[in-house]
Formats: sequence, structure tokens, C-alpha cells
Amino acid sequence: MSDNQKHWSSKMLVLFGTWLWKHEEYGHALLCIHGAQWGLKIGTLLSITWDDVVHYEDGMAKHELWLYKKDESVQRPINVEMNQLFEKAYAQLPIENFEDSVYMNYKTGKPLTSSTLNRELQRLSERFLAEIKEKTSFDFNFKPLKTNAFEIAWALDMVKKYHYSKQVFSALSSHMGHRTIGDTIKLLEVEPTDKIKFDFDNMRDLGKMLEGNLFDDADTLAKFIHYDVFFEGEQWAPVLLKKIK
Repeated sequence: MSDNQKHWSSKMLVLFGTWLWKHEEYGHALLCIHGAQWGLKIGTLLSITWDDVVHYEDGMAKHELWLYKKDESVQRPINVEMNQLFEKAYAQLPIENFEDSVYMNYKTGKPLTSSTLNRELQRLSERFLAEIKEKTSFDFNFKPLKTNAFEIAWALDMVKKYHYSKQVFSALSSHMGHRTIGDTIKLLEVEPTDKIKFDFDNMRDLGKMLEGNLFDDADTLAKFIHYDVFFEGEQWAPVLLKKIK
């Protein structure tokens, strides 16, 4: 890229979401956190209601999101962290109607709309990045934050996961509704490759094991085995985990 601006990563979008929550921009916060994980187009994302993600009877979050459209159904897992966030938000926010959008301006009671969202995201993201720079000296040169940033961040995670293979670009092009693979490459600004690079440093997060205190507490050991061994790499874990918290 000539201007060297980068796409927002999914991790930075989630971090931005946590910052937004702290600043009581709850609807925008939920949007940033969910959007980066689900890879949905903004119109579909904004259509999600509380009825889609929370059980009315007890306020407990569902473990799967199902959206039914005219010609297809959309399914996404609701992982552990998102599950907990939905329950926290449902208990804390002033929700008047179970059929309301999850992504509201909870100060005005109005749903977020794609017509004004680009401007709102850019304004808030500038404040966020300024605070990051002030507190850490890190100066991120991201592209202006727009509504397609969530789908792009998710897609970039996918091409990285599958080592930028031509097959993943082909699958993404179809999934994202692009006319050609070239359109996908142009949007993501990364190229497919057939090269395979071996990794000799692929065991991450060894600190918990090397500290040596896992065996001092049965609950701590059970949580580690559950999250980091038994369900390693899973996007969600069954309700069983509630029993070992």
C-alpha cells in the first residue's frame, strides 16, 4: 500500500471494544467484539436481536446464533467469552424489548445504523488510538475504521490460519460474495502463496505450565486442562465449564 495504512486486526477491534465498554459506548463495544469473531456483513450483524442470543426465561446466553433468511440460514458459535459478555450486557443494559437489536445506542435507545456507523466508529477509534499512543507510545497507522473492517479482520485471520493458500482465498471469495478471487485479494491486500514454512516455535503460552504451581490447586488444574488441553483450539466449550469455575 502506498500510504502504509494497515487493516484493523481482530485483536485490536476486540481491544477497542473493551475500551468502548469502559467508556459506556455499549452498543459499539458489543459490535466490535462480536463483529471481529463472526465475520458477518454489517447488515446481518446489525439485525441480531437479544432474542437471537439470550434465553428470555432465565437471561442465560445461548451457545449458538441462528439467523434465518429467505434463501439461507446463518449459524455461528457463541464462545465462552462472548457467552459471558452477553449475560453481563443483558443484566446491565436498559433493554426494553427482547426483539430490539443488540447493537443499540443505549444512551438514546436507538439502534445503530449503517448510514451513520462509519462516522461514529471513526470518531471513537481516533480517541481510542490517541489514548493508546499517550499511554504506551505505540502509534498505529490503521485505515479509517469502517463497517467492513469486521469482515476483513475475520478474513485475514482465516488466510493466516490456512497459511495464505490459494484454496482459502477461493473459499473466502465465495463466502464473501465476491465476483473473483482478485476482488478478495484487492480487499484484503495480501497475496496467496504455495510456499510452506515450517514452524519450530509453535508451543505458545507455556508459562502456566512452567511456573510449576498448577498442581497446587485442583480447580486451577481443572480449568487449565479444560481450556488449554482438552478443548485447545476450540471456539467454544460446552456448559460443562460452568461446573469448574
